[in-house]
Amino acid sequence: MEPIFLVGFMGVGKTTIGKHLGEVLNLPVIDLDHFIEDREKKTIKDIFHQHGESYFRDLEKRVLLELGNENAIITTGGGVVEREENRAFLQGNGFVFHLTCPFDALWGRLEGDKERPLVQKNSKDQLMNLFERRFPLYESGSSVTIHTEDKSVEEVVQEILPYFEGKWV
Repeated sequence: MEPIFLVGFMGVGKTTIGKHLGEVLNLPVIDLDHFIEDREKKTIKDIFHQHGESYFRDLEKRVLLELGNENAIITTGGGVVEREENRAFLQGNGFVFHLTCPFDALWGRLEGDKERPLVQKNSKDQLMNLFERRFPLYESGSSVTIHTEDKSVEEVVQEILPYFEGKWV
């Protein structure tokens, strides 16, 4: 069985939706960022601060490849699509859902977040530019786009489930 990947910009709900989807499908959920933190024994914020984004993206790529054969739901970090080889890997190794909503809704969730390095070091306009630049990258690496604005976690999960009729549900 192939993994299920959730991709999308930070704050869109990948982790929360992934956990609930895992419960419904009775599958383990692996959060890529948490997996990296556990392995490195550092927070993502500390990894960025001490080693830089490039180092983190190298770790992220290695872990993505390592976990790519797991029978699990894998929630990715918002920047996993930054590298072309990651997008190609996602396209060929599982079912990929791009979770999205308008930037203004995301900004309402992200503003003041002290745990996300990119929120800390960028203005709202810079993050909006990042969102707009990454959007086509998420689309090119995904199988299905799901809009999460004004939907409950349960509603999003119910929108995903029909793709797995006869497989897990």
